[in-house]
Amino acid sequence: MKDLNATNPHPDIKFKRVTVDDTPVRYLRRDGSDAAPPLVIFNGLGQSLEVLLPLIDELADRTVVAFDMPGIGRTPMVDGVITIPDYAGFAMRVLDALQIDRFDILGISWGGAVAQQMAFDAPDRVRRLVLAITSAGGIGSWWGTPIALSEIMFPMRYISKTYGNFIGPLMYGGEAIFAPADFREYSKHAIAPSPEGYFTQVRAMCNWTSLPWLRQLSQKTLIIAGQYDGLIPITNQILLANMMQNARLEVYPAGHLLMYSQRKDVGVTVGAFLGG
Repeated sequence: MKDLNATNPHPDIKFKRVTVDDTPVRYLRRDGSDAAPPLVIFNGLGQSLEVLLPLIDELADRTVVAFDMPGIGRTPMVDGVITIPDYAGFAMRVLDALQIDRFDILGISWGGAVAQQMAFDAPDRVRRLVLAITSAGGIGSWWGTPIALSEIMFPMRYISKTYGNFIGPLMYGGEAIFAPADFREYSKHAIAPSPEGYFTQVRAMCNWTSLPWLRQLSQKTLIIAGQYDGLIPITNQILLANMMQNARLEVYPAGHLLMYSQRKDVGVTVGAFLGG
């Protein structure tokens, strides 16, 4: 097996494995000083754990748990995980294996779909939600620019770093266009997903929506939006905030890179929200 920490730029955070569905799942747990329930983070489309580490640094008081989804990062594909409810069920089994019963969730972009589904499926286990630069999915979405929409269907940006560094800022919009070096720094440690893992996530998102039950979610929810997001426009987060029972919207002057470029402010806001 490959060294789990070979691509880890943060020696203070160690990647580990836990076996779920007969599959070795790569995860991290960073213990914080806060006694509140752990914060579980679900990442964006095709994104491995590495890109989360700068944001985790800004959540120093929180116990944080994250893991690579099937076919992403260092976790192999898992048979039968093909829909967003499947991913939510798989995530619940990972948390069961880690003996985590009650938790908060931060769902980023694609991960926001899994976060919503888990909040609906297990309201007794999900205490609070943070939905960042995400949408109600599928037919419930306003898609981004033509460039963003065409590129998200294929993982070419992961296969070729040169191409990814060129197209990424155009996909993400906002500050990524004017500061492409920030995008390169954000993505340089990312591990390319397997084609099967990537396309399964794309199909799952396109065939899912939370609109039929979104109003039923009762968890206190913080919704984070980027004013200049070229991938998942702010109209999506406005829809979520208007439909959910107990949500508030926080808007940043940024694009889809905001969870990296605005991570210090985001860390303070998320920490305050989760702390009550």
